[in-house]
Amino acid sequence: MIAITFDVDWAPDKIVADVVSLLDEKQVPATLFCTNYTKDHSGNSSNLSALLHKRHEVALHPDFQNTSSYAEQWQQLLALYPQARGWRSHNGMTGWPIIKEGVARGMRYEVFSSVFDGYVTPSHVNGALKDYVAFTTAFWDSHRFHDRSFSWSLRDMPLQQYYLDPDKIIVLGFHPNIVYYDMSYTDEYDARKSSYHEVREEDSYRHRPRRGAMKLLEELLGSVPAANFSTVSSFAIRAGHWLA
Repeated sequence: MIAITFDVDWAPDKIVADVVSLLDEKQVPATLFCTNYTKDHSGNSSNLSALLHKRHEVALHPDFQNTSSYAEQWQQLLALYPQARGWRSHNGMTGWPIIKEGVARGMRYEVFSSVFDGYVTPSHVNGALKDYVAFTTAFWDSHRFHDRSFSWSLRDMPLQQYYLDPDKIIVLGFHPNIVYYDMSYTDEYDARKSSYHEVREEDSYRHRPRRGAMKLLEELLGSVPAANFSTVSSFAIRAGHWLA
């Protein structure tokens, strides 16, 4: 099974909606890790309002750096997305004090942001947290920016032998802006940082041949049957990690 995940960060509504619509055309679910959009002073960050089909899952993407209160961060995000039951942190920041506060507020899983080369079985990470499961990430679009030999083709994707296995989950990480602008290298991302919250449709994947992140995503959606995609929570429930 494959879990397509997006770190929404502060991407605009139009970009998020455009990218998710490609999955909707194939009836493929996704897990969207959502940031506190109220922290964006431009006011252009997506709040996912009325964007998502019920097949998709909303999870949290908290930023625990430079904060004195983990509880406050959890409370602010859950006020925006009370249905969320999972999370993946900015820059991989985690640990027992953070996890404990999250579990107290209903978190049932975490996805590590580090990339793991081999398959890692989803695991219960602490005997005191019987219903809390950790997942690992097998691929990041931004991580591949640093590999000039990467073809942005399905043939180079990791752990393909498990994509059709209903008992294993391969978590793939994307970012809406990176996909929308079909980025493939760090310099492309850096060049767009100053206009991250704007939408330049004329520069999107729709106006040039695919060669980067969008090329890869479209190949993935066109090659793997929709039945072999899952949200993170749906897989965990089917695998018996917790009850629905």
